[in-house]
Amino acid sequence: MTYLPPWASRFAAAALLVAVIFVLYATFFHPIFRDYGEVNEKIERDEALLNRFETIANSQAALRAHLEELTAQQAQSGVFLSGENNSLAAAQLQDLVNRTVLAEGGKLRSVQILPVDESQDFSEVGVRLQMTVTLAAFARILYAFESNDEFLFVDNIDVSNRRARRRRNQDEESEPELLIRMDLAGYLRPGGG
Repeated sequence: MTYLPPWASRFAAAALLVAVIFVLYATFFHPIFRDYGEVNEKIERDEALLNRFETIANSQAALRAHLEELTAQQAQSGVFLSGENNSLAAAQLQDLVNRTVLAEGGKLRSVQILPVDESQDFSEVGVRLQMTVTLAAFARILYAFESNDEFLFVDNIDVSNRRARRRRNQDEESEPELLIRMDLAGYLRPGGG
């Protein structure tokens, strides 16, 4: 058996000690420290998420108050049809059409209340009307609908020239009458009038 010089045996003992410490660290301590770090990171992420949720929960009361304020402003805005329910709103829309067409010199031939569309957040109340008017009167009628306090929407306009026999005393220069068919709709605020 050969003996190593003292410095070589000390070096071999130190190398063996470092190897044992490295194996123990790699086998036991490194996974523990790694898991500890991952758990700390997860805790930090969860705390940040919890803080965001608490901020949102704390702002819920303020958001609810703001929503109620906006709902009250919307109710007073006048852009919706007035009426306690869909039927009353449709009747008021029909009355508006009658008054407007007659005031502008048109002849209302028919007004039909359309089925209420409740597929959206607001109930759409509409009428289908047929009238005979001159072009100038039709422009004034459309302007009256557009300048109304409530928002009204015109759809499905069908304009045709109404060919009527001229009477002997009728002026040749008079404007021809148009036959107009169209839908007019407005929205009723949720919860009625």
